Amino acid sequence: MKMLSKNSQVKTVWLMLLFGMFLILSSCYGDGIDPDPEVETLISNFAANGAVSIGKNGNVYVSEYGRFVDTGGSGTRVFKLSPKGKILDTIRGLSGPLGTAQDSKGNLYVNNANNTVNGQVLKIAPNGDRTVIATIDGWPSSMTIDRNDNLYISNYTAPTVHKISSDGEVTVFANDPRLLGGVGIDLDSKGNVIVANFYTADIYIIDENSQISLIANIPDIVIQNFGIGYITVVKDVIYATGIAVNYIFKVSLDGTVETIAGNGEALQVDGPLLEASFSNPNGIAFNKHSRTFYISEYTGVGGLRIIKL
Repeated sequence: MKMLSKNSQVKTVWLMLLFGMFLILSSCYGDGIDPDPEVETLISNFAANGAVSIGKNGNVYVSEYGRFVDTGGSGTRVFKLSPKGKILDTIRGLSGPLGTAQDSKGNLYVNNANNTVNGQVLKIAPNGDRTVIATIDGWPSSMTIDRNDNLYISNYTAPTVHKISSDGEVTVFANDPRLLGGVGIDLDSKGNVIVANFYTADIYIIDENSQISLIANIPDIVIQNFGIGYITVVKDVIYATGIAVNYIFKVSLDGTVETIAGNGEALQVDGPLLEASFSNPNGIAFNKHSRTFYISEYTGVGGLRIIKL
């Protein structure tokens, strides 16, 4: 009996030591998060240079906007990728596609056929059927979708954000001169719409009553009217691409701006966050399950870059 008791005490001590080591590691490394995340190239020489979104099962959609020619983009495809970067499908026959979003039923929505006068919101069903569900004046540029399958559409050449309800009703959700130049768009945890202005690098929040407030301006990043490419919102923190200055920014809802990745050089070089380089980072999206950012590049050799947290 004494021997059993002594063995039990020894086991208890060892368990306490192991638990203590776990607590120390957790406090140092933050719930298993890599303390030193790096920028990695998932795909190099990649034609898709536009918006990035995360769909069902963590699949990644990347638009091939191409280059501006005459009245729209020269690209014709949206790529569907696995979380690890395998091309699962190529959606063809599009015209300068930009923002994408997928609803709970698996339908994919695409900003398509922008011609500086108006653009289409195209719905692609899982079986491939295509329907234009709205034609919006201006240049509908990007989109996001809420938990009730309502779409919100930003506008590059009109001061509007449109809403398309899950039953197809199209309304102007917000109209304000400050929204002219809107591209990046996402939602915070309360359902507020966050819009980033491509021209000015201003970031705005729009509440449920369509009231608009400035969150922040990212200073000194606009070059030849290229400011913020796209944004994604993760746990009420905004992540934005500085398309002309080759940085990734983190912006809190209180307006604090921080550079989190990039060294400012227009190159495609992997490495620690602030030592790596991007070639005009543009689209950005976050897979909350794998805790991975996916970032497209607008120029250079083209690539899909990732940052794993």
